[in-house]
Amino acid sequence: MLQTASNRSGSADEDSSMLESTVDRLRGEVRELQRTLHARSAELAGADAHIARLEEKILKLKEAQRELKRLKKEQHALRKSPERKVGRILLGPFRFLQGLILPRRAISKSAASDYQLWLDRHRPTSRELEEMCCASRAFSLQPLISIITPVFNTPVAWLEQAVVSVLAQVYENWELLLIDDASTESATVDLLSELERRDSRIRIIRREKNGGISVASNDGLAQARGEWVAILDHDDLLEPDALFQTAKVLQTNDDVNLIYSDEDKLTEEGFASPMLKPDWSPDFFLSYNYICHFTTFRRSLAHQAGGFRSEFDGSQDYDLFLRMIEKTDRIHHVPRILYHWRRTDRSVADNIRRKPGALEAGRRAIEGHLQRIGGRGHVAVDWRTHAYWVRRDVEVPQKISIITARRDSTEPLAQKTNYPNFETVIVDLGSQPNRSAVYNVAAKQTDSPWILFLDRSVEPSESDWLTLMAEHVQRPEVGAVGARLISSDNTIEHAGVVIGADGEAQPAFRGLAAEDAGVCRQLQITRNYSAVSSACLLTRREVFQEVGGFDEELPMELAEVDLCLKMRRAGYLIVYSPFAKLCYNAPRAERKLDNRSVEIMRKRWADVLARDPYYNPNLSRTRADFSLGN
Repeated sequence: MLQTASNRSGSADEDSSMLESTVDRLRGEVRELQRTLHARSAELAGADAHIARLEEKILKLKEAQRELKRLKKEQHALRKSPERKVGRILLGPFRFLQGLILPRRAISKSAASDYQLWLDRHRPTSRELEEMCCASRAFSLQPLISIITPVFNTPVAWLEQAVVSVLAQVYENWELLLIDDASTESATVDLLSELERRDSRIRIIRREKNGGISVASNDGLAQARGEWVAILDHDDLLEPDALFQTAKVLQTNDDVNLIYSDEDKLTEEGFASPMLKPDWSPDFFLSYNYICHFTTFRRSLAHQAGGFRSEFDGSQDYDLFLRMIEKTDRIHHVPRILYHWRRTDRSVADNIRRKPGALEAGRRAIEGHLQRIGGRGHVAVDWRTHAYWVRRDVEVPQKISIITARRDSTEPLAQKTNYPNFETVIVDLGSQPNRSAVYNVAAKQTDSPWILFLDRSVEPSESDWLTLMAEHVQRPEVGAVGARLISSDNTIEHAGVVIGADGEAQPAFRGLAAEDAGVCRQLQITRNYSAVSSACLLTRREVFQEVGGFDEELPMELAEVDLCLKMRRAGYLIVYSPFAKLCYNAPRAERKLDNRSVEIMRKRWADVLARDPYYNPNLSRTRADFSLGN
């Protein structure tokens, strides 16, 4: 009987344990469903707001059209009026004399833009191009570069200009494959035949049936003879040193698999809208295809990735690049404007909204990438910027210790945080002004797998802020995550840190309107930085301990940068999420750094201070606002 009772008791315990486990699992699933519902509702609200703005613009456009129609009627009536006829007769002699006496005024050319002046200063001179040509002939590696250009009814003037820009290349070992995708315009067809006779390096591939840009590009890939492949759109332009810069990289980095450069837009007024890019930034790349032009890659890599796919036409390059980066991380950036992307009324160079199908194709390409690498989540469109927002599932919501020196109640923090598993650890800075040392001690006294350092002046704006940061810190390749901190005057306080700006480090975009897109939308997208602010910094305990925590010899303004740079040196990424928004309620104070601390940083991080990989060297070194440098 005792044995039987024991068995029954054991069975009851097992049933109770299984029930508790089931309840915990169901609660977790409910939390995840609630989070998904919240995320999708927020996305829907964003889409609704975007639609409302579009409807407002449509109403204004209709009103303007009605006004234009009314003015045209009035103009027509005035032309027919007898008063106008009398006036023309009376003013005739005066106009004749005016033409004889007054000199004709020359039509003044519009002043060149600041960017065009900057570009003129940075483009190679004729002498420098000659030197590049001579240097390239002495390169130890001189790979054949196959330039793939699909063509379909391209305006002959634009196609001619594109080809001339290839013929002007100072690096001479290239071939240009013009894939005619069954053009029907006779002028285009005739020009292709003429181009084929112009230079033996130009090859025409003629398709009998129109297949679309991916099919045509794959035909080019199949017939390319070069070890390296470059993509040139049929109406764009290359700088004369574009191929030279690619070949130059290979002289010292022969294991590189993909190379990209900076670019700008070609408009009727000249060159504009430069995209001065960071070095390889994987999180930035999932926000939009920032590498875009001018991109060259190994032909073997393109074949391994499976080539172009027609179901992603409009974002076919993005889709291919996403599959390429799954196979290599040997990616090199050339910080020079080497490509001019023509802006037309039908091109996404003007606005991604010109081709909404391209936006959707890009979104699907990212989702496919996440599925292939085992990332759980979904991809949304941020309708404010038309960039992508990767929403990752927090697979296991680990406990987070929020370390803060708040003097008031922590109740507001708890009320504005919907993350399910956190604690608040209050530290006293009264007797110990060294925040680096206090934070290190506090971190050691907690046992949470994840640690958040939060300035006492920071309060959440929206309840999902911590979950949005946790999405990234759970990734094994990420060391730290920062948020967008907004001052009381609704301007940016912190949105990543630029190393080397003004000699040390500066907060990116500080002082810019909080909802401004920033240069090339970079304020409002998830991207990588070399450092983020400790005013709101989330990290994993294991990473924090691996790099030795904060350097207690440094003030926090430098210790936070030093911490992130140590993580970067250890191979981790630093992520900035603009979607995690918090308020920064302290007055903006001028930084005062002691010379000893500055000298420590200069000796320790001289290379990064000279060249922050996430901040293009052509940008301003005195400000961290991503404006043009000298």
